[in-house]
Amino acid sequence: MNEYTEERNEKGFTLIELLIAIVVVGILAAVAIVGIGGLTKTGGTSACKASKDAATAASAAYYANQTPNAWPTTFTQLTTPQTTGGSDAVFTVPPGVTPAANTLTGSNWTLTMAGGGSSEPTFTCS
Repeated sequence: MNEYTEERNEKGFTLIELLIAIVVVGILAAVAIVGIGGLTKTGGTSACKASKDAATAASAAYYANQTPNAWPTTFTQLTTPQTTGGSDAVFTVPPGVTPAANTLTGSNWTLTMAGGGSSEPTFTCS
């Protein structure tokens, strides 16, 4: 009977302590995921604004290089070299962005070009 009445001297965590630790880690993970989700949206907005600013500057450079002066009507005109045999375009499409005639589409943003020709084009982020 002595062997059953001896005091147990084992070291370790109880089930309650482990459950509390798991719950705390879960709460911290949930807070981190929510915070990271907001950062990706902010990053997409910033990428679109940066592309918008670059496209606006590129359209002004395109206008200055044309004789007679004309504004670009598509992104294709901005990404084509401006001089015969030249290698420099006035606008470079960012990596990972899909260009179309009047839109650039990133992972979670779209830049749209409207107007051009006789009037300065406008660029809109969405």
